[in-house]
Amino acid sequence: MVKASVFLLATILAFVSIASGAQKIEDIPWDQSHIKQLRAASKHAMFRFFDKQQDPDNDMEWNESSISWDYAWYPAGAGKYELAIHSQSGPDVGFLTVYWQDAPGKIKSQAFASPADASDEWYWDQKGPDIVDANGDGVTEVLELDDLDYHPPEQRTKFIPGGMWPRVFRLQDGKYVEASPDFAAFYDKTIFPLIDKAMAKAQQDFKDTETSILAPNIDPNELRKEARRKLERTLAGITMCGDKILRVLGRDPNAGLAQAREWMTSPDPVMVDNARVVFQDIGGHDDEVRAAKLATERASKNWPSKTWEHP
Repeated sequence: MVKASVFLLATILAFVSIASGAQKIEDIPWDQSHIKQLRAASKHAMFRFFDKQQDPDNDMEWNESSISWDYAWYPAGAGKYELAIHSQSGPDVGFLTVYWQDAPGKIKSQAFASPADASDEWYWDQKGPDIVDANGDGVTEVLELDDLDYHPPEQRTKFIPGGMWPRVFRLQDGKYVEASPDFAAFYDKTIFPLIDKAMAKAQQDFKDTETSILAPNIDPNELRKEARRKLERTLAGITMCGDKILRVLGRDPNAGLAQAREWMTSPDPVMVDNARVVFQDIGGHDDEVRAAKLATERASKNWPSKTWEHP
């Protein structure tokens, strides 16, 4: 009875200590027997851990309200847990950082960046996941949105939708490695339905614009033209995502090729440039890549905006 009381008292003190922030997160074992204590930690204690890991010398002078951040604990296999922290200190780039504990006090991490870009709006609008147990094995996977085009032309801006697709990363040997082709069922069940919903939303947004009551000083024809161009660009970006996934899964190595050839005839330099991206990503179409670059230059000369933002 005495031993049981001592154990109970120790447990209570441990909860109180971590909840008050007196005990450091990194010093508590990140395992099944301690997960309740870890989840009971105060937000202040969690921020102290995060700040120490990201900015040990306090060069950025962060405080709990100076950045946007949240966190959650996830199973990492073998009775261990990992800590995932979302953070964003400015308008352009957000981060997902995953932390693991090799031993109390010994922490390692892996970061995934998420730049603010119109290319990924469709995914977040549909509440696409970035941490999920994609195959139901009790261990989480990370999804990172990746741009098809690694060298976009200078004229393009982050406000123009392009092809961005979610890659699946699996935890392996203490780090996340890409394993997208192994998650075909997840893409079928989760991602392709999100793509369908995003396309339907884009169509509905266009219809809403066409039927909305316009202010007297706005040219309705110009507004409709701009709305239609936005729709075409948005649908193109989402289509490129779906086609990329089909290629990655090995279902259709040439997915998107016919569509890209149609985009080559568009007067919109964004659409022509999308064709280049598809030819380039499929591979083996060097002549068409060169032709698309020349066609993009010609379309740009006749385009009213050098940044391609407006129709």
